[in-house]
Amino acid sequence: MRKDVIPVEDAQGGPRSPRRFLRLLALLLAAFALLSAVWYFTAYRPYDVYMEALRAQPGWREAPALPGCGTDGEGYNCNVARPGFLHWTGNLGIGMPNLTLENGEEVGFTDSLLIWPPMTGEPELGVLLLEYDFQEDGVTCAGHQLYITAAGEYRPYGDAAEDAANAQLLAEHQENVETLLSRAREIWGLP
Repeated sequence: MRKDVIPVEDAQGGPRSPRRFLRLLALLLAAFALLSAVWYFTAYRPYDVYMEALRAQPGWREAPALPGCGTDGEGYNCNVARPGFLHWTGNLGIGMPNLTLENGEEVGFTDSLLIWPPMTGEPELGVLLLEYDFQEDGVTCAGHQLYITAAGEYRPYGDAAEDAANAQLLAEHQENVETLLSRAREIWGLP
């Protein structure tokens, strides 16, 4: 008795074929390669301009283990964070020079400005404002993250009490914020 071989069929009723699978795989790989190329030229490469501007600063000292991070000749802590793979948003950061305490110790975390350059339009701006409490047994620090406008004004969240407290905090740090905005304009032409 002879048994006929019955071909295995896929869900659409056609015979399964390794060629069909390879074509689909090739198509997916080509689409991924195209997406990667678009990301590279539209998101990653535009940050070259920011890196070049940073490295052109007088006295620039780049951190050996962190490309795009370092200190300029005036002591400002600066960085360019390129977008991660297949992400379209990176950021630029600039922080006030380190604080030197009465005992000679340096505090590296200071008020900072963050800039999220857009592909089109205006950049988003935020600040990290730090409040230190120096006591005999040590130092405590509280950080507050706020969105601001290009003019250095507070952008409200919508909660009246929180917005009032944040606006007051920003007013207390306004001198540093204006200094950071000015320094960002000098380095990157932003905001």
